[in-house]
Amino acid sequence: MKFTSFLHKKLVDLLNDRRIVVWYDADGDFTGFVRTFNAPNCEVLSAEESVLKTRRRADEIYRLMNESENPGERDRCLLIYIPGRRGVTEDERMRDPFEVYAMAGTAFGDTEDQKPASLARQAMPDRVEEITRLFREGKPTIDLLDGLEKSQRWPLLNEVFGTETPADVVALALCDKAKAGRVDEEPGCIEELLRLFEDAVGFKPASRSRKWKTLRPKAAEHVLFSEFVFDLPDGPPDALSAVSRAGGEAKSVIFAACERMRADSNLRDTYVELACWIENDLGLPHIMPADFDPGERDTFPFEERRLLGLAAGHVARGDLAAARRVIETRKRSIWRRDPQRSPAWTALERACVLIEAADGTQAGVRAGMSPADLLKAYTEGGWSDLDRASRLFESALTACSDEAALTAVVDLCRRRYREAVLKLQEVFLAAVQAEGWPPDGAPKQTRVFDEYVAPVLERRERTAYFMVDSLRFEMGRDLGEALAGAGEVEVGYAAGVFPTVTITGMAALMPGADGMLRLVEKDGGLVPALGARLLKTSSDRMKLLSETYGDRFFETTLDDLLGAPKKIAPKLKNIDLFVVRTQDPDVIGENLGAWRARRYLSDIIGDLAGAVRRLTEWGFDRVVITSDHGHMMLPEIPAGDVVQSPPGGWLENKRRCRLGSGLSGAAGTITLKTGHVGIQGDVEEVCLPIGFRVFSDGDGYFHGGLSLQEAVVPVVVFRAGRDTKTAAGKPEIDIRYRSDKFTSRVIGLKFHLQGDIFGTPARVRIEAYDGTGAKAKVVGEAADCEARDEKTREVTLQANTETPVPVLIDPDFDGPEVEIRVSDPETRVVWARRRLKNAMLD
Repeated sequence: MKFTSFLHKKLVDLLNDRRIVVWYDADGDFTGFVRTFNAPNCEVLSAEESVLKTRRRADEIYRLMNESENPGERDRCLLIYIPGRRGVTEDERMRDPFEVYAMAGTAFGDTEDQKPASLARQAMPDRVEEITRLFREGKPTIDLLDGLEKSQRWPLLNEVFGTETPADVVALALCDKAKAGRVDEEPGCIEELLRLFEDAVGFKPASRSRKWKTLRPKAAEHVLFSEFVFDLPDGPPDALSAVSRAGGEAKSVIFAACERMRADSNLRDTYVELACWIENDLGLPHIMPADFDPGERDTFPFEERRLLGLAAGHVARGDLAAARRVIETRKRSIWRRDPQRSPAWTALERACVLIEAADGTQAGVRAGMSPADLLKAYTEGGWSDLDRASRLFESALTACSDEAALTAVVDLCRRRYREAVLKLQEVFLAAVQAEGWPPDGAPKQTRVFDEYVAPVLERRERTAYFMVDSLRFEMGRDLGEALAGAGEVEVGYAAGVFPTVTITGMAALMPGADGMLRLVEKDGGLVPALGARLLKTSSDRMKLLSETYGDRFFETTLDDLLGAPKKIAPKLKNIDLFVVRTQDPDVIGENLGAWRARRYLSDIIGDLAGAVRRLTEWGFDRVVITSDHGHMMLPEIPAGDVVQSPPGGWLENKRRCRLGSGLSGAAGTITLKTGHVGIQGDVEEVCLPIGFRVFSDGDGYFHGGLSLQEAVVPVVVFRAGRDTKTAAGKPEIDIRYRSDKFTSRVIGLKFHLQGDIFGTPARVRIEAYDGTGAKAKVVGEAADCEARDEKTREVTLQANTETPVPVLIDPDFDGPEVEIRVSDPETRVVWARRRLKNAMLD
C-alpha cells in the first residue's frame, strides 16, 4: 500500500474509533502531510505556530462536540498535530497542554511502531529490507516512501480482509473468526495468506495442512510468543528456545498486529481465548522464573499476575513511585478488563494512598499541640484522609478473591495505619489532659440544631434533618462530594459530647441542648436530660421534636424512606421539619462481623445521597445531615490492648470508658474530672483507656472513647439546585457473562450500554438478588472497580462500550441462583436483569 494512503487510513480509523487524536511528531517529519490531511467531518489543528491558539481552538471544538445540538458540530472529529514529543514522566505530561485530549481520545506517534520507519515497514512489508536500509543510511522523504509501492501484491487477501496491511491481515486472520473462515472458502487465499505470514512475521507452518482452521492456532502461537519474547528485557529461558518465533525485522509488524487484536473490541475476546490457550499449552507460568521482568506489553494473562506481585513488592519495600508506575502503565491492560482481576489492583492503588496519608499524618503530629490545633488539622488539614484511606483500602480487600499477592502489603498498611493513629491519639489525649474537651471556640455538637435547623424553620423553609448513628467525619466529607453535582454543599464539623455513645450524642442534637444537656443518675445508670426531661430513647427524642413543632414535624427511618417512598411521600405535604433516622453504620459495625463491616460500612454514603436526591424531588430544598458520634475501625484488637477496669463506683461501664467515681487508677488508663471533658450532671469522673485500648474484648469496630475519630462529627448542609431534571427513556443495557452459571463469589460481568445520539453515559446500581420476585433480597453488589464510585457505590456505564464490573456475592449465600439487576439509583426502576445459576458447589 502507498505509504501516505496507509498513514491516512490509519489516522482515519483512529479518528473513527476515538474521535480525538493527538499526533506527536518529535522530528517534524509529517508537517507537510498534516497540511493536506483531510477526513470526513474532521478539523485539523496544528501547534506549529501557536500552542496557545491551538489549545483555545481545541477547547472550543471539544465543547461543541459535547454540548452542541448541531449534528455537524456534535459528531465532529479532531486531529491535533504537535511538532514535538509526548511527555514521558507524569510531571512532563501534566505540563503538556494537550495531554488531556490524548487521554480523552488517543495519542499517536509516541510509540516505536508509530514512527516513520516502522509505519513504512507496516505499509510495505515486501520492502522491509529496502526501508531499513534507507532509514539506516539517511532520512527518506514521504515522497520517496510513496514511490516504493508500485503494485498490489495480495489481491485475494484484500478481497477477504478489506486490507493488505500486514499487521491488520495478521490480526484479522487470527481473531476475526468470520473472515478467517473465508480463507478456506476462497480458492488460492490460503496460499497468499501463508506467503504474507512468512514475509511479514516469518511464520512457516510445520504441518502439511493447507487449511487455515488447522494452522491458525500455531500461527497465533508464533505471533503472540514473538511479541512476548521481543518484550522480555532478559530474553526467554532455554526451555523455550525451540518455540517458533519471528526475527527482529518483524518486530514492528508483530507489535502492531498484537496491539490491533487487543484494542479492537471485535477481536479482543478471541485474542483472550488464544492467549490463554497458548499460555497453558507452552506452560509459561511454570517455565518462566518467578522473578522475571515482564517488560512493557500484556501478551499473556500470567504476566498481569506477575506485574501485580511486582507492584506489591514495590509497595512492601516502600517504593511507592515504582509501584505507581506499574499501576499506571497497566491501567489500560486487556487483562485489567477481567472483573475478577481488577479488585486487587484497586486495593493496591488504595494501599499507596493509605501509606502516603500515614506518612503525612505522622510527619505533622508533634508533641505539645493543643486540642484546637489537632481539631483543625484533622478537619481542615487533611488528617482525616488517613481514616478514609484505611476505610477504602479495607473495603477494597473484601472484593479480592485471592489476597495472596497482597499479604505483605496488607500487613504493612495495617501496621502503618495503626502506628499513625496511635501517635495522633497519644498527642490528642495529652492535649485533652492539659486543656480539656471541647476546645474553646470550636463548633459544638449541642448547637447543631439551633444553628443549622431552627433558624430555617423560623422562616418556614422546609428542612430535612438526618440523624445518622456513627457517621464519621471523613464519611461526611465523602457524602458532601457525592452530593456536589446536585446542589450547593457545605461540609462542616462539630466537637462531639462525651461519652461518644448513641444515647448521649443523639440527645446533643436536640433543640436547646447547648448548656442544658446533663447526665443524670436514674435506676443505677446515667441518662441524658435537657432540664427535667429525660431523653433515654429515640421515642423520647422524637416526642420532644413533635411537641416543639407540632403538625409541622414528621419522622421516619432511612429504610422506610428508601424502601417505601410511596407510603412516605403523601405524609410530607405540609411538613416543614422532616427527621430521618438511621442506625445503619453502627449496626453494621457492631453486628455483622469484621469482614462484612469492612465491606458494607461505606454503603451508607450512597444510601444517604440517594435519599437526599429523593427529598429534593419532594420539595425539601435544604437538608442537614449529622451524627451522634464517630467510630474507630481496626482490623483487630491486639492481645495487650484489653485493660482492666479500675476499682470504683462506676455508673456506666462502656467498652471505651467508665463514668462515675474511681478509687484508684489502673495500668493503661487515665482518669479525668467530668467537667474537664464537658460533662455536666450526676457524675464526677471518667476513666479512659490510653491509645485505642478497650475494657472488653471484641471486634475492631468501637466508639465511646475520646479520640478525634470518635468525637468529631460531620455537619453536611445541602441546598438543592434549581435545574429541572429532564425525563429520559429507559436505557438499553446488556448484561454479558460467559456462562449461565457462576462458580465464584466474585462474578466477572460485563455491561454494554446502547448509547443515544449524544453518547450519554448511564449512572446505575448493580446488585444481585436471591430470586426474581419483588420480595427477593440483595445478596451481592458491584465490587470496587474503576467504573464504581467509591462514595455512592453507583456504577457509570459508558455508551457503546463494554464496562467490566465484578459483582461480589455474600459469603453466606447458598441459594440455587441469583438475579443480577441493573437499576436507576434514584427511582430503583430495573433497567436490565439476568439470572445465573449457583454452581459454586458443583
